[in-house]
Amino acid sequence: MQICLNHSKRSVKPVKNACLEWDRERWNQEKASNMEKKWFEEVKLQKQMDFEEKQHTKKHEFEKEKWNRECELKEKQCQMDLTIVELSSSWPIAELE
Repeated sequence: MQICLNHSKRSVKPVKNACLEWDRERWNQEKASNMEKKWFEEVKLQKQMDFEEKQHTKKHEFEKEKWNRECELKEKQCQMDLTIVELSSSWPIAELE
């Protein structure tokens, strides 16, 4: 990398070229740095989205399991109620009193 420090009249053209080369190199480094930052931000965003999707999936699965357990309990309660009704209908009326 050449740095333009000398601005004598005899070396204006070489110094100008050196400055342009230095500016171009600095610009390329900044561009690479910005691309790297952008890539890291995209990776971070993707990880965050994956995490949120995983959390949402876990929440959905938990709610589904909870709903299934509630349905099973209600179904068992209905079966018990039916059994009680069937048994009570077969008892003699005198025993019910």
